[in-house]
Amino acid sequence: MKATLLAYTQLDQTLAPDSPLRHGAGTLQENVMEFAGRVCYRSDARMGHSSDFIALRVREGHEDIVEHVRFVFRVDEQPLDSTILLLANQPTVEYTDLGEGSWIFSMNARNIRDFWVRSQSQLGTQFVRLAHPIAPAVYDDLQLIAEGSGGN
Repeated sequence: MKATLLAYTQLDQTLAPDSPLRHGAGTLQENVMEFAGRVCYRSDARMGHSSDFIALRVREGHEDIVEHVRFVFRVDEQPLDSTILLLANQPTVEYTDLGEGSWIFSMNARNIRDFWVRSQSQLGTQFVRLAHPIAPAVYDDLQLIAEGSGGN
């Protein structure tokens, strides 16, 4: 089984240079998440002042802010089984069965976290490893990142 990252949320390059999304403390994708959380907490003036803002919200269970970033993966050599059914039945996960054990999955950053936590599967591990460089604050606390293994 092999997962490949095909696409993920990108910012419009014509976004104004003074946009708060350009002044966060993390990756561009983390800045989208942080801004969503800052608006929710009415603390958008503090945008980019706390590098652990997202990690703190995730630990508190306020994971809906990470739903603002989406990922698209291709999965090959993975037959329809309980792992695929668990993933496909998550809220907001979209999928296409390409046939012969190949799939396209579109999901948000929270779906990836939840899927790994619920399945501890090799597929979940691959998704986290592919998404981690894009939004490390969302996944740093997961055991597989710290250990460099898990679910294999």
